[in-house]
Amino acid sequence: MNAGARLRAVVGCLLPAALACLAGCGDHRDRDEARQGAVATAHPLATRAAVEVLRDGGNAADAAVAAAFALAVVEPYSSGLGGGGFLVAHLADGADLALDARETAPAAAHRDMFLRDGAADPLASRDGALAVATPGLVRGLETFHRRCGRLPWARLVAPAVALAGDGFPADSLLCARLRDNAARLDATARAVFLRDGVAPAAGDTLRQPDLARTLAAIRDGGADAFHAGGLAAAVAAAVARAGGVLTAADLAGYRPVWREPLRGRYRGCEVVAMPPPSSGGVLLLAMLNLLEPRDLGALPRDGAVLAHLLAEAMSFAFADRSRWLGDPDAVAIPVAWLTSRERADSLRALIRPDAVVPWQSLGGAAVAPPGPDHTTHLSVVDADGAAVAATLTINLSFGSGMMAPGTGIVLNDEMDDFAAAPGAPNAFGLPGGEANAVAAGRRPLSSMTPTILLRDGRVVLVTGSPGGSRIITTTLQTIINVVDFGMDAAQAVARPRLHQQWWPPVLYVEAGAVGAAARDTLAAIGHVLETVPSLGNAQLVAADPASGELRGASDPRGVGAAAGTGERDRGR
Repeated sequence: MNAGARLRAVVGCLLPAALACLAGCGDHRDRDEARQGAVATAHPLATRAAVEVLRDGGNAADAAVAAAFALAVVEPYSSGLGGGGFLVAHLADGADLALDARETAPAAAHRDMFLRDGAADPLASRDGALAVATPGLVRGLETFHRRCGRLPWARLVAPAVALAGDGFPADSLLCARLRDNAARLDATARAVFLRDGVAPAAGDTLRQPDLARTLAAIRDGGADAFHAGGLAAAVAAAVARAGGVLTAADLAGYRPVWREPLRGRYRGCEVVAMPPPSSGGVLLLAMLNLLEPRDLGALPRDGAVLAHLLAEAMSFAFADRSRWLGDPDAVAIPVAWLTSRERADSLRALIRPDAVVPWQSLGGAAVAPPGPDHTTHLSVVDADGAAVAATLTINLSFGSGMMAPGTGIVLNDEMDDFAAAPGAPNAFGLPGGEANAVAAGRRPLSSMTPTILLRDGRVVLVTGSPGGSRIITTTLQTIINVVDFGMDAAQAVARPRLHQQWWPPVLYVEAGAVGAAARDTLAAIGHVLETVPSLGNAQLVAADPASGELRGASDPRGVGAAAGTGERDRGR
């Protein structure tokens, strides 16, 4: 039996133990359970900060803010005060919110700013001052806290101040990122993160006194301390000296935007996701719509049928991304159509069991494999049933590589998430069109996918991941693992994954994602497979369907931790 016939027949880096103890996460750094509340973040010290806030009477919003500031200190390669992010929240009163704290193009930005002799120059949008967009994280967190928080703002920023000032043991992932990116860092950043030009060893204490002073100013003065006055002037001056266009006026004028969350349904669950300028929610709902009529749970998890269905759904979604998505305040996006059942039905009808749908037939813009993991994610559920999913970023590792002297702030390179020219790919190989062109004040398209699933108004799952274009497909698979395959939180984040993003027409797979026979079948029907070390770094909190117990899990691909506020966690 040939491959097509076979398929038709089936179709129908750890932290040391000492740091884990310091973080209060016990022996199970990647998983913890609680009846009262649970947190999963990409770093144990951020998880500890969030759990302590919950134990002090804070709610999910408070915990998320504390974790976000802590991550800005301990993960300077992934997020920070010089970046932005998206938050999706389910409040105790049943309301659902989406906050857009995405960076914006400075007022002096223009469509052709990254063209050199008529062609896009990728280095200009990724390294150095011209790559820096107006940061939104600090104003976004303050806006979120004012509407949803319970504890005083100063209490939530305090853990980050202490981590920056007192220092923390560098973990293996931070050390590796510093080794890999040392050449991209400017002199100010090298002076902070390197010792005589050499990355620290795991366990070495990393102190950031300038960042501690900046955080203390934000603790005492709120977001205005960042977006105006001396800090804003220092950031703007550093960018100007290096040839960038970000100004103090850009910083002062930044405002986050409350947006209406995207909503969909999947197997009896309500899916609450982030709308544009995140592409994540649109693509996630489109893929879930396409997949729902199939009984995925009845298929072998590492078989060819499931992998083929997932890959085709991913390819269709990413083709639409390149053509339609951008800043919703600047371009018209047919979100309702892209996330409709009718659209999913029409695409599903194209899927063949014995062949891959040619990428050229799907339309879109064309182009390079996905890059390494960047960005960070946190998931929180509190004792009242409120939840927050937040994905935060400075884009590539250490953003633009710039640090504003005297501030400790690593500046983003988010301008690379615009399409420098129609069809030109960003650092993650994602092409874009006119809908995502550079323009003053616009917000670049993102793949961040913070997501909450509800059943009968109660939280079932809070999930998300870093990883550029792989964020969306990682989030999809965590949902399928829980909802379709009945996995618990730890199993759902650990299960090997795959990724397709339309262009390049390659199916990226982790070891164990598909079996040997399935690989042969997939190759025979036209998939080009490439094995990669890892895809994503999911942070997940799930409610047990029988007991309601909250179970948090941090992806074993990273160095994060999950912890809860239940009696079993107290005093650890």
